[in-house]
Amino acid sequence: MLRKAATVRYFSYILGTLLTITNLFIITYLLDIYQFAVWGVANSLIYIFSQFGQLTYVQYVEKYFPNFDKDKMNYFIYKFLKTISSLFFLWLLILFILDYVGYFDKFNAENLYIIFILISLLTTVESSIEVSSKYLLALNETRKFDLYELLIFKLSRLVIFYFLLINDYSVYYLLLTNLVIRSIFLASVLNYEKKGLIKIIKRIISSKIFDDNFKNISYTVKAFSLKSIQVTFLNVIFIILTTFSSNETIANYSLGILIINNIRPIISSLSSLLSPIISVNVEKRKDNSELINLVIFINAVLIAFISIAGYFVTEYQFIINHFLQSFDTDIYLIILISIFASSIASLYYPKFLNLLFSNYERQLLIYFSLNYVVCLTAFYILSITYETNLIYFYIIFEVINLTITRYLFKKLNLINNKNSLSISILFVTIVVTLKIFNYPISSLLVVAIFLILFGFDSLRLYKKFKLFEDQKNDDYEV
Repeated sequence: MLRKAATVRYFSYILGTLLTITNLFIITYLLDIYQFAVWGVANSLIYIFSQFGQLTYVQYVEKYFPNFDKDKMNYFIYKFLKTISSLFFLWLLILFILDYVGYFDKFNAENLYIIFILISLLTTVESSIEVSSKYLLALNETRKFDLYELLIFKLSRLVIFYFLLINDYSVYYLLLTNLVIRSIFLASVLNYEKKGLIKIIKRIISSKIFDDNFKNISYTVKAFSLKSIQVTFLNVIFIILTTFSSNETIANYSLGILIINNIRPIISSLSSLLSPIISVNVEKRKDNSELINLVIFINAVLIAFISIAGYFVTEYQFIINHFLQSFDTDIYLIILISIFASSIASLYYPKFLNLLFSNYERQLLIYFSLNYVVCLTAFYILSITYETNLIYFYIIFEVINLTITRYLFKKLNLINNKNSLSISILFVTIVVTLKIFNYPISSLLVVAIFLILFGFDSLRLYKKFKLFEDQKNDDYEV
């Protein structure tokens, strides 16, 4: 089950990333730099709002739905989607307040009320998609979700965006297109059994949101707070940066953030499939550590490959320099460190899930909140005086989260809790660090060392997988 789902997810996400990167560079090339800044800010606001708009439901679905029957899942999912939809006017109000205090003045955008409506609607749709994706995961139907996202969203978006941009349509039309395509995608996800969309909509409308809503609130609020801390930090410091920076700087970091938000799901694709297995095993008091360590090692090898590819693309500026003519030369370093930064969460997320489902949500929340406040405060203070690279702060934030998670996971005292480090990811970390400090390194030497270490890690991965296959039992649906 896991193997088939992981194969489809990797395949669809890799193809989807190629389409997304192509789409991203087409936007950077055909949109002027000021409209690209508006595009980046709008997407960051949608990202932040949609995380809060999930209202603890993702956390409830992840932990409890794998242990529910299908009728009980449907009862709750329709109720959740109706509640999410009712928040539309809240997001609209927040945007008008931001406009009132002058946040949007520097962008010189016209008809702001249109972009506010689009952002609010997209927030509702994105929140609903995130909750629905976890619902399909609990039903072991992720393959349909992944294929729908590839074909309905990413492929069609690339074609339509290109047509709009070559005909000089503005960023407003791009947001409207996103809204239409994502809405069609959501409808396809909800109607995955082909039983009729009208019937599903009627069930959503007839759901009573004041009955049996926000159950297990003590756990879900803590887990929701943790998720919000993890996924909003980068976008929050970006919003802070926009108040101090020029449109050119905003455009540079918009590209970095869009890269992180789009590559992170690929690298975390295998980890994201683990929640039902971990939830069931924790409920049955089974040890997840062998599976978790295997997945983290796979993630590390994948990260090393993607990061070294990013190093050579930015070092020699293959093709991308044609699309980045309006950006300054710093953009290539921003792209490299954004690719690397997008990977860090996948090195601790499986252990984080195990801790979350093992009643460690309180300890995680305390440590993660402290990290969030310290990093956010430090970034704000430094940004007032200096030009601060927000991607560096994001890397620091994630490395501290990784350290916290590893520390708490050791306290579980699991029998098979042994860490196995990828050598190639350590080498890539050194290469990226040297690049940040502008230290001259031989590209030929980098590729030679990497290929040796990557080959060694690939051999270790094969042995680990064979060992896991021989030792696994019915605890793991793989």
